[in-house]
Amino acid sequence: MSEDPDFVLIGIVRRAHGIKGEVCVEPVSQAPGRFENLTRIILQTQSGLSEVVVEGVRWKGRLALVKIAGIDDREAAQRLRGASLGVRLADVMPLPVGLFYTFEIIGCKVFGKDGRLIGRVVDVLEMPASDVYVVETSRGEALIPAVKSIVKRVDVENKQILIEEIEGLVD
Repeated sequence: MSEDPDFVLIGIVRRAHGIKGEVCVEPVSQAPGRFENLTRIILQTQSGLSEVVVEGVRWKGRLALVKIAGIDDREAAQRLRGASLGVRLADVMPLPVGLFYTFEIIGCKVFGKDGRLIGRVVDVLEMPASDVYVVETSRGEALIPAVKSIVKRVDVENKQILIEEIEGLVD
């Protein structure tokens, strides 16, 4: 993952596809449709970050097949295996009201309704029923389901989450 705070990960190159330089990308974006209109993307390799031109995107199952300008054969595509693809923070697709990107949630301080600081979100687990916030507390980790009955307010601008404390949830 990039140390650049302006880099937002949207996919990981898994392997080359075919002989014309396409790469198979596993989307990690919470807006997979974000690949549809890409014209430029940030490529992060061991050499660092570079902005590249996207010549085309098509789908094979849940993988995006991405053609990057200058990557014209299988060998060049294979060298990108493990690379990260991202966009600038300013280019992130907006989500509907009430939905948040994982990168917006991680780092938020979590407070109880009484104003008591419970901890800080260090990870978000994507589960079938709902996301679960992994919160680092003074007593260890707490798992907090991201459901309306528990999460009362999310303020990503101020990096704060207000929750309804339920007995045993964070103890």
